[in-house]
Amino acid sequence: EIEDLGGEPQAVVANPRRCTMCRECIRAPGMEHKVKLLRKSNHFVFTVETVGAISPADIFKRSLDVLAEKCKTILQELKSKSG
Repeated sequence: EIEDLGGEPQAVVANPRRCTMCRECIRAPGMEHKVKLLRKSNHFVFTVETVGAISPADIFKRSLDVLAEKCKTILQELKSKSG
């Protein structure tokens, strides 16, 4: 898609969630200077699938709890190794 960003037309990904960052768009000769591939360092895209027994929102919340516990374990290990 073409968007007017700051007075200058620019091409943007029509559906950013479908972009896999495969770099195919910059492989053609001359395109590496015309296309910028950028990521947001604090932006994550999650896809949650369920068969219906648990809602996607609940699965996501539970997964955050598991991730938090794993982070705590890693931090404890790092503290015990450095101390």
